[in-house]
Amino acid sequence: MKAESVDLNAAAADFSVFVASFNSVILSTVNADGLPEASYAPCIQQDGCFYVYVSELASHTRNLLDRPQASLLFIEPETEARNLFARKRATLEISARNIERESQQWLVVLSAMETKLGNTVSVIRGLKDFHLLELKPRKATFVTGFGKAFELHGAQLKEISHISRR
Repeated sequence: MKAESVDLNAAAADFSVFVASFNSVILSTVNADGLPEASYAPCIQQDGCFYVYVSELASHTRNLLDRPQASLLFIEPETEARNLFARKRATLEISARNIERESQQWLVVLSAMETKLGNTVSVIRGLKDFHLLELKPRKATFVTGFGKAFELHGAQLKEISHISRR
């Protein structure tokens, strides 16, 4: 596929719609021994960032608090994929930041989480071992099929380019 035949605006719009369609994310974090760990958490997207409300009992919480660089994966369900080798997916490099409990941002985001993710948020909201983490994207790759891979970067991932063999 020639780069000039790729509609970058359509790919960027597809990326935004695809990522917004998820209520959870697969997390790739690094533990204290430098080893990767995969997990997942319910999430919401707001103002260009993703937010997870996670317990200290989960290793990904300590990993993100101690080593705030991580990756997020959003991937098309196997049952919806036309080809398992070319599942639509977005991988984002992020920086994590703990949001201070009971701050204005914490209150706003937790309310948005409760609205989108349901009553469980109100049940766990007061648990002191939970942390609201802001996951700010720095860069992303978006794959929509064979030869259809894109890199997104810049403020709120608004810049996009087609990834092609050189």
